[in-house]
Amino acid sequence: MPKSLLISSMFMLLLSGNYALANEACLLETNADFMGVKLDIKDCIQNEGMATGDFKAQCEGLSQAVVSMGGPAAKITYLSSCPVPFQAKCDNSNTAKTVFFYYKRSADEAAGIESSCGLMQGKYTKGTL
Repeated sequence: MPKSLLISSMFMLLLSGNYALANEACLLETNADFMGVKLDIKDCIQNEGMATGDFKAQCEGLSQAVVSMGGPAAKITYLSSCPVPFQAKCDNSNTAKTVFFYYKRSADEAAGIESSCGLMQGKYTKGTL
């Protein structure tokens, strides 16, 4: 087998395999009304080493979590990376192999991101949005 064909075949195996490539993210968006409170959710999760199947299951599970609270499922858009600028991010790559990005949070909600990030053993970064 020619060397170029072997390398090409190995690359295709990696792409179709169950392991995440470096550029993989899911953007979750929904508008919901929970107990009289309107929520406009736009969050993104960047995969930092989780198996692709596990990552997609996490994205789909978070999308459906809104349904259990009476809202519509969040729309999932798969991207190569999470959009910049962001409001805040929580880097959990050492524990959960993900980075969470937040975009549309009220002042009260945004204030809670840093403490919840710490509880998840993540590193909080305030964005420019």
